[in-house]
Amino acid sequence: MQALEITSENWNRGVVVQGFPVPPINAFLGGELISHDPEQGVIRVSFPTKPEHANPAGFVMGGITSAFLDHIPGPLAVAATGGTASPVTLDIHVTYFKPVPIGPRAIAEARIDRMTKSTIFTTAYILGDKGEILVRAIQTAMLKPARA
Repeated sequence: MQALEITSENWNRGVVVQGFPVPPINAFLGGELISHDPEQGVIRVSFPTKPEHANPAGFVMGGITSAFLDHIPGPLAVAATGGTASPVTLDIHVTYFKPVPIGPRAIAEARIDRMTKSTIFTTAYILGDKGEILVRAIQTAMLKPARA
């Protein structure tokens, strides 16, 4: 299968690749595509970190950062399969190394670790302003055939 590229133009129009819309949760989360490298299997998306995302300590709540990291492997998998399959999360493990600040956009990156005909394994990160890993998610998803 030939991996397809996700372009900013399509993303902004609400399309991952032909026939696949950007998941509706993206509108709620405010994700903006930074880049996608189909050959390397890497996507970068930024998300706003709003005051209403704050936990009592004043940082982005863990559930919000988890949503960021659960969201971006999906479009990555659709593109990697050439639009022939979409993922369903089976398992996700999130590790918090440092708090994500409110204010600057959170930069999230996901990459494909391994992909078979039926399963995709990804790792996603939220990166700090110096490139350090703030939060990491390791995800396993089942690849379901695309609807015709």
